[in-house]
Amino acid sequence: MLVRTWREFETESPAIAEAGQRLLVGPDGVAIAFLATASGNGTPHLAPVCPIFSDGRLYLSAASSTPKVRDLRENPRFALHSFLGANDEEFQIRGVATEVESSRERNTVLSAIKFGSFDASHPIFDLSIARALWVHWERVGEPDTRPVRRSWSADPGAA
Repeated sequence: MLVRTWREFETESPAIAEAGQRLLVGPDGVAIAFLATASGNGTPHLAPVCPIFSDGRLYLSAASSTPKVRDLRENPRFALHSFLGANDEEFQIRGVATEVESSRERNTVLSAIKFGSFDASHPIFDLSIARALWVHWERVGEPDTRPVRRSWSADPGAA
């Protein structure tokens, strides 16, 4: 599976990345989204998370005891979905999470966290992006309301 960092995705698809960041990050600067994972045996799990933008990458930190950490360690594939925006605008990315081991990188991520409740010892995952989807709606509230879907893939030849 081909993947890109957030910065690479942003360079290749600036409009979708801008919409994604706008939908993920609240007015207080904290990003909030839903993370979908699956355990090694395929059991699905959905949890609210606070993604972290740092140094052109997208990260996630969570307590070691959570199902999402267990799932990402067993099966690193994920989907991250924004909360719905105005008129049901939405953003989703899918990709692969890699646990961050480097002290330098961990410290960079920890210094970028904009929310108070975190533990510096918790695992941190780098969320690499394989696919992105942005949906907004035209003519909202009218009989011919319709979705406008824009997608991006790290692998342009993928179906």
